[in-house]
Amino acid sequence: MQSDGSPDTGLGRLGNWHFASHFGAGSPTGMQFFLALAFVVLIVAAFNLALVFEVLILEPVVAAMVMVVLCLALLTGGYLWLRRDGALVANASALASKKALQERAEKELARLQNEQRQLTRRYREEKLKAEAASRAKTAFLAHLSHDVRTPLNHIIGFADLLKHQTYGPIGDKRYLAYIEDIKRSGERLLFSFAEILELAELDAGKRVLQEEHIDVDELLIALQDQFQSSAAHCGVTFDISGARGVELRGDRACFLRMLANILDNSMRFTPSGGKVSLMVWEAEDGVVLSVTDTGIGIPPERLKALSAPFALEDALVARGRGGMGLGLAISRTIAELSGGEMAIESTPAIGTTVAISLPRAAIKDDAARPAA
Repeated sequence: MQSDGSPDTGLGRLGNWHFASHFGAGSPTGMQFFLALAFVVLIVAAFNLALVFEVLILEPVVAAMVMVVLCLALLTGGYLWLRRDGALVANASALASKKALQERAEKELARLQNEQRQLTRRYREEKLKAEAASRAKTAFLAHLSHDVRTPLNHIIGFADLLKHQTYGPIGDKRYLAYIEDIKRSGERLLFSFAEILELAELDAGKRVLQEEHIDVDELLIALQDQFQSSAAHCGVTFDISGARGVELRGDRACFLRMLANILDNSMRFTPSGGKVSLMVWEAEDGVVLSVTDTGIGIPPERLKALSAPFALEDALVARGRGGMGLGLAISRTIAELSGGEMAIESTPAIGTTVAISLPRAAIKDDAARPAA
């Protein structure tokens, strides 16, 4: 029987059986065990062969040397064969591992591609739904502007007519108080609808902001005239300070509305004896307008949602400081559409600061540009 080291015959079959059954193919422990077993077998074979040579032609010393040489030769050949077999096993194991990794990678890639297709389809569906909802909102607001504001204007107008008793006395004076309540409620509702429509127009980009040079000093004077009486009525000190002679570029009416919303919030949420300050200061890349109050402040967990539409706390509504909660949302939208941004910092029981940064008007560049 031949024993050429192949896995199907002789020592190869014995080695493969041993490795696979006890230690695993190509393991260090299995190879050591097989080397020891092969060494014993080779020594016995060499010893028997040396005896044959001794009997036939050689002296005992020469026969012993022949035995040692044969053992070393056979041991070297077995060791080389084992090295070759171990390398083959290691290569086969590496190829199998690489193939398994490749199969797993292909499966993962297929799964990700399937998820991507599903997400793309879902995104398209949600986009279509959002566009449909936006069109429905626009249509609803268009109807709201006509079907709600027009009757409200009629109610307010006729209530004012009855209040002045244009066509004669009404009778009981209590009716006059009821008429005043009707007019005041109608005006408040009309103002709320105007805020909603204004924010919708700004968000939808349907309101085009004007580009004009604005003298900040004139803007501050207009705000002071608007809020000085309100501050005195609330018992709040209203102070304006900062840089003078500053000019901005943008929509003057929108800037007035933006700052008026912030000042209105500060006046409402600052208790009597507090202070509201409007400051103007120049930065390297623009102008900063900041409103600081000593009001009740805002908790940190609600500060992030403060500029979102309808973000008004229930506690504030219960304290008689109601409203739609759209003022800061409108102010932020105007600031962003004007190329600026709005930031809010607040500490409960200490106060709140709202800062708006806006781009500076390029007056010098316009003046230096030659006329066409």
